Amino acid sequence: MKKIILFFSTILIINVAFTQTHQRDYIDGQIFLKLKKFVAVKQVELHRTDEHSFSQKEKISNYPELSKVLSNYQIVNFERPSYYTGKQELMKIYQITFSDFSKVDLLIEELQQLGEVEYAEKVPLYYPDFIPNDPQHTGTNKWYHTLVGSENAWNITLGSSSVKIAVVDNAVAANHTDYTIFAQRDVADNDNDPTPPVQFASNQGWSHGTHVAGLATADINNGIGIASLGGNAELIAVKTRQSASTNAGLTHTFQGVQWAAQNGAHIINMSFGGSGQSATWQTLINSFPNIIFVAAAGNDGVSTLMYPAAYANVIGVGSVDANDNRSSFSNFNGATPYVDIASPGGFSNGGLLSTVYTTGGNNYGKMGGTSMASPFAAGLMGLMLSLNPSLTPAQVLNCLITTGVNINQNIGPRINALAALQCVQSTVTGDPIPLFTGVPTSIFEGQTVTFTDGSANGGNPITSWTWSFPGGTPASFVGQTPPAITYSTAGVYDVTLSVTNSQSTQQLTKTGYITVTLQPTGNWIVQNSGFSTAARGIDHISIVDGQTVWAKAFDGSGNNANVQEFIKTTNGGTTWTPGTINIGNANLGIAMIHALDANTAWLAAYPNAAGQTGGIWKTTNGGTTWTRQNTATYNNAASFTNVVHFWDANVGFAQGDPINGEFELYTTTNGGTTWTPVPAANIPNPLNANEFGYVRQIEVIGDNVWFTTSLGRIYHSTNRGINWQVYQTPVVDFGGAINANSSAVLSFSSATTGLIIDNNGLVYKSTNSGSTWTQLTTTGTVFTTGLCFIEGTNIAFSTGANPAGSSFSQDGGQTWNIIDNAQHLYVEFKTPSIGWSGWFNTSATQDGMWKWNNLATSMVANFQGSPSNICAGTTVNFTDLTTGSTPTSWLWSFPGGTPTSSTMQNPTVVYNTPGTYAVTLTVDDGNGPVTFSDNAHITAVGMPAMPSAITGSTSICPNVSATYSVVNNPNVLYTWTIPTGWTGSSTSNSINVINDNTSGAISVTADNICGSSSPRTINVTILQTPIAAFTSVDNAGTVTFTDASTGATSWSWNFGDGSPTASQQNPVHTYTTSGNYVVTLTVTNGCGTDIITQTVNVIVTSINELALAGIKIYPTLATNQLTIEGLTTSTIKNKEIKIVDVLGKIHFISTITNTKEIINISFLANGVYFILLDEGKVNQKFFKN
Repeated sequence: MKKIILFFSTILIINVAFTQTHQRDYIDGQIFLKLKKFVAVKQVELHRTDEHSFSQKEKISNYPELSKVLSNYQIVNFERPSYYTGKQELMKIYQITFSDFSKVDLLIEELQQLGEVEYAEKVPLYYPDFIPNDPQHTGTNKWYHTLVGSENAWNITLGSSSVKIAVVDNAVAANHTDYTIFAQRDVADNDNDPTPPVQFASNQGWSHGTHVAGLATADINNGIGIASLGGNAELIAVKTRQSASTNAGLTHTFQGVQWAAQNGAHIINMSFGGSGQSATWQTLINSFPNIIFVAAAGNDGVSTLMYPAAYANVIGVGSVDANDNRSSFSNFNGATPYVDIASPGGFSNGGLLSTVYTTGGNNYGKMGGTSMASPFAAGLMGLMLSLNPSLTPAQVLNCLITTGVNINQNIGPRINALAALQCVQSTVTGDPIPLFTGVPTSIFEGQTVTFTDGSANGGNPITSWTWSFPGGTPASFVGQTPPAITYSTAGVYDVTLSVTNSQSTQQLTKTGYITVTLQPTGNWIVQNSGFSTAARGIDHISIVDGQTVWAKAFDGSGNNANVQEFIKTTNGGTTWTPGTINIGNANLGIAMIHALDANTAWLAAYPNAAGQTGGIWKTTNGGTTWTRQNTATYNNAASFTNVVHFWDANVGFAQGDPINGEFELYTTTNGGTTWTPVPAANIPNPLNANEFGYVRQIEVIGDNVWFTTSLGRIYHSTNRGINWQVYQTPVVDFGGAINANSSAVLSFSSATTGLIIDNNGLVYKSTNSGSTWTQLTTTGTVFTTGLCFIEGTNIAFSTGANPAGSSFSQDGGQTWNIIDNAQHLYVEFKTPSIGWSGWFNTSATQDGMWKWNNLATSMVANFQGSPSNICAGTTVNFTDLTTGSTPTSWLWSFPGGTPTSSTMQNPTVVYNTPGTYAVTLTVDDGNGPVTFSDNAHITAVGMPAMPSAITGSTSICPNVSATYSVVNNPNVLYTWTIPTGWTGSSTSNSINVINDNTSGAISVTADNICGSSSPRTINVTILQTPIAAFTSVDNAGTVTFTDASTGATSWSWNFGDGSPTASQQNPVHTYTTSGNYVVTLTVTNGCGTDIITQTVNVIVTSINELALAGIKIYPTLATNQLTIEGLTTSTIKNKEIKIVDVLGKIHFISTITNTKEIINISFLANGVYFILLDEGKVNQKFFKN
């Protein structure tokens, strides 16, 4: 190996649509692999962009034996899922994802044949173990508390918020008001919201984890909902199922348990399981021996081992009903016992009542299963730790078993809360147990730390707390809650707490607990590298001056792409311009770029495979084209180009790996037109065939140049590469190619003084050009990825990828002061005021570079543009507001403005295009530049567009409230105009109005600094309460009703004869009997109801009766007479004849005396009349006109 392999992954979790097709109990296309020996990731390959992930992507090519096997499979991902836990055994584990699921057994078989492999296995897939089905802590709702004696246990302790119980499950509602969340994470979707995607009413299964969380940690005595057995314990909520998944399997349980273990959990509940066993899971559990792991035994009603409950060091929990019988579904112990204890989880009284997810965050439901039994028991364990936080998991289990109720159900004893706490009380013997935390524990001089007591009283109330804070102010405190402690001097400090009760005084000292460092002399400013592809990392920087810088990229996505790209700035990094390197062979690796100015630079390229030829290339047009300088041949089969450097436009040096037993070195005095090989006699020989150089590892101070080797040596020249000496350093291997556990970075500040930082953070110093090295005793945080010992100073910077961060030293490497915890890769400084560090871009417009902002000078850059909110085309006047010193130069940057830059103290700029614009000012008073940037200083807008169509009702009732709105534009205000007499006002996109019974138009305009838009209008009609009215026409008992109402939208008729009502607007109703009927019409619209009642006279004419009687009635209009014939029937004679109108008024009455009656009707007005014979038994309608 001839180079430091560069690989940083930005995608730490593969999120794919999950459908389990091959094996139910294992995740398709994934295996765990563990190597027998730990292999350290090279410092330059470390890449952790997400503090919540513990995974490190790896190159398969770094593992030649594995690569031979894996090359036959379609590998999608190769990573170490636990690398950043820092646990050695977990760091040996690899996770391989491949696309051909059917070959999983063959792949495992081949890997297990390799001597370096400890084991290879499938990745288990676990499923939730449940069966769907404080005001509520009553009656049968609390049967499970009653069974185990929770209330008696609470008389001893209500638990402590210092105890953290993690629920690792499908999802946990983050919004529920009945528990207190200490930390939360969605490891499946890689975000911080563990909430389910759907509510309980839509899918009960998604509330599984929320229900579990309430049983373990629902707050006690908070006046709402339920109480958990854990009382005041706090929740760590971890979601392990992707929200988009249609499969109930939990694909990220391993990552979820690992995250909980790394983020403060004392107890981890796992209410899931399956038959898949994994040595990797066992390693995970064993790596955290102080955490109590609790798991559901399973719901299959069998004795088959279920995992994770059956793993060693996990407490398996079975389920009982209210009568202490094993629940029918609960798994139980067989030949190999794994169910340790029993806990309520059955469906007595409908199941266990607990929290469920709704958007309101305050709902509850009942579920049953070992999934419920497990967290209920975990709550008891939390209660136990609140009495004695020093209990080991084995001690907790011992108390649970020895005090449990023997139910003889083959699932262990059923938990007894009071007895378990009494068991814990016996372990504390009355002595108090001191415990405390401080936040933060790493600070700058002058900052404060807040300390919190977490002591347990041991059974006797604590009566006093005595704190000691050496180095802090105050230095001591008596009382439970000390004030914030200020540390004024850099150093590492102990903290001591002594607690006293009636039995004794106990003391806890945390040694080196507080680290105080100097406030940095500057800070890092984010700059955007501008690469169009995300995850481009920076592994080399060449600084020409404070304005011109070149940097080389590599692929950090995990795809192992060979990248030939660079970026360049000519304005101090305000803008970086990316470029593609075209050297005629896209397969060559680019080692580094050394720049002379904005146009002239050289690069070193190396072969990635046999048959390729690297060498030195030069550009004179800013990187647009590159020309190979062929006299630096590098064309031997063993040639490998590592570095290139130029002191000026003519004198340069290039270094490559040994060929024929000698390092291949060249020098030039004419800009590389002619390169001359350095004579072999001038170069000490490599120790053996395993010694070679590393790309980019070069240091130059004046005429001195150094490069490093794979056997921990450094070559040194004092005359620009012509003659060489070699020195052994304390480092075994500077790049890890020969010894994977060794790597280091090197930097010199003068011809004699240099520093080395190795991968363990050890710092070595030389004062004789590297001939000998002395290990320094250091304080503070030292990072191990990058190092720059600034020339001519005693200032050094260290940067890191893992752990991530940066720090500086002002005393030559002894005392280190942390700057930040962001990720840094390569770092380079020209002066204490001019420096950059590279990292990864997240998009074409975000991240990728850090620029050092020097704060060593008392000068503080600042400015103001006036006005800062403008209409496009307006001139902005900028004023330099720098304080602390008098600048002698100014450099302004105005992207989007005209001009785009200025060197005036107080320039004017025009912004012609709407947008939000950054402004940067760099000032210098001779002590180094200071920069101030405001990324959103100027907001330019155009004339606002007409608002969208107004939404709201166009017909409303009188004197009511109504809301009207338009689509919101956050960059404008709104002016609403409403009809005269209406009330309401607003400058937002919506308005609430009350009308005054008058119709009118509502209009709105969008307004900004440029003016008002055209108005948008909606016409609104005021509806009235309806007025009921109708008419009717009777036609021999068939009455036609005609609605005459106004404003009605619905009708209800009651015809007064007991028949059903009608809802037609104009109904026709038939009466069977003549008479007067009270008819009611009820009309309604959106504004109200009105009712009218009228009496309708109905005369029912029976044609059949007239026919049977032989009676004839006919008018003689000429004589105004009405003739009635056929009055011969004995039942008709001597009966009354009546003439009535439609209202029932009698106009004529007489007695029938003849068989023919003639009636004079001249006195009748024109209209409709009825002849009634024999009290209406015979009737006939006639018209007079």
